[in-house]
Amino acid sequence: MIKELFLQKGWAGKTISREETVERLNPIVKQHIVLNNDYAFVVKNHPDDTLRSEIAAGQKIARANVGKLCETIYSCGGVAYTGVDLEPDSVDLGRDDRAMLEALVAGEKQLLESLKDEGDIEHQMRTRAILGATAQSSEERVALLDSVLRRTR
Repeated sequence: MIKELFLQKGWAGKTISREETVERLNPIVKQHIVLNNDYAFVVKNHPDDTLRSEIAAGQKIARANVGKLCETIYSCGGVAYTGVDLEPDSVDLGRDDRAMLEALVAGEKQLLESLKDEGDIEHQMRTRAILGATAQSSEERVALLDSVLRRTR
């Protein structure tokens, strides 16, 4: 925070290398893609039409966040994880409506923890901004899911 205040933009100090950025972001990209596949399962299988629409709308942002993380990896000269080894149709969160949502909350909280762990790393300012925006989106999805789960007790 002091760094941002000092330069009012970014930090002129030492940041992690491009290679380290790739190494740190790729596991987050994979985690996010796996979670997005879980969301796709819920959008396809949950009986509540309104909830499915809300989740689908949030997924547009989630996919954009993955894209931004991947662009950062590419700009560092790395190869971003693409998820081609995953079979979206193999995702099965069961048929219990509540359990599906609880699985999403658990996945979101794990993603959010991974994103927040990057807060102490000296990333370049652009990377920090993308990680922050991704974390904020994740927090918003957790809030939505928590709200739905409270209503359905």
